[in-house]
Amino acid sequence: MNRKATFEIMPWKVGRSELKAGGILWVGMMLLVCVWTMLLPAPCAAKIYKYQRNGVWYYTDTPPADLPKESQEIEESGPGPAAAPGAAGTPLLADYPARNAIEQATAATVAVKSSMGYGSGFFISTQGHIVTNRHVVRSTSQNSQETEGQFQKTEAQIDTYDRQFREERGRLENFKNELDRLKAQAGAETQSDRRQAMQADYEANRQRYEQWTTDFEQRLKKYEQEKKRFQEGRQSYEYSRSVADLAQSFTIVLADKTELYARLIQVSADHDLALLKLDGYQTPALTPGAPRALAQSEPVYAIGNPAMLHNSVTSGIFSGFQQGFLQTNAQIYPGNSGGPLVSAEGRVLGVNTFKQLTHKFEGLGFAISIDTVLSEFRAHLPLQ
Repeated sequence: MNRKATFEIMPWKVGRSELKAGGILWVGMMLLVCVWTMLLPAPCAAKIYKYQRNGVWYYTDTPPADLPKESQEIEESGPGPAAAPGAAGTPLLADYPARNAIEQATAATVAVKSSMGYGSGFFISTQGHIVTNRHVVRSTSQNSQETEGQFQKTEAQIDTYDRQFREERGRLENFKNELDRLKAQAGAETQSDRRQAMQADYEANRQRYEQWTTDFEQRLKKYEQEKKRFQEGRQSYEYSRSVADLAQSFTIVLADKTELYARLIQVSADHDLALLKLDGYQTPALTPGAPRALAQSEPVYAIGNPAMLHNSVTSGIFSGFQQGFLQTNAQIYPGNSGGPLVSAEGRVLGVNTFKQLTHKFEGLGFAISIDTVLSEFRAHLPLQ
């Protein structure tokens, strides 16, 4: 799952009479980086109350007794009407076309939508239990701290630009005062040649002032537009994070693109894992494999929904264990988070969780062992 946003603004060079106009284009591009990650639809149906105190916005599903009158009640909704719960035991994807074990495994893989983004998951029981990553359904403190740090960095840069614009406006005002003084002196001059020289000087400087003023106003207008977009993006991020941390149900998308709601059962305190539950259906499910029995170079397959591409499969080999994680060179893209890493027989070996990059080579994929999953959620899962 990809939620990380970066903010980097190219520095402006302040000249005697203007800021470099090209800098504003970088401001626009980089301030907008934060906005696009906030635009995914909120998937669950829950009432969220939005209110403001002392200039700070609060979001909660449990309104306080002294809720301000100007508060807003927001009903979070999904991207469209999801299918209604089926009768107990109604089979799902019974006729899903699968020509091999890997395609059978994709039938048990789902997309998971939350207000923070888009990830993957998979059925681990025929009773509708779904395993995914914790960071797919909840904001994480690490990501929140990193994003907050980038917000603060950008806001500090904005403060600098605000100051530079104020200083430039002051120089413009001083220039205008000098022009007025020069005009008055030229009007008062009685010697013809001297008066003409002063008037020519005034006219040249008046043109400079008008060009500078026009350029300044254009740059300031663009900057204010991008600054507003950044501020709106920051507020959208805060809202999305608040809703994500309150959400108890999530939209899942099946292999046949049917959309349903699954409820949250447990979020792991120790691992990047979460357990959802789809009620009312008999679901396809992955059979756990034996990760510890894997030999290096055995083929493995990562299934998920990278970049919202539905049920994509990448292949690689098992490279070994690293700090308890299964390491593979199977490509794990943003959106694969929470999806299964399976064997050639379609048995689930682990949960795709993150990707490490170095400056020397691209792509070490990692997965949490399915043994960890079964141990973590033992109390909620039916006996295997």
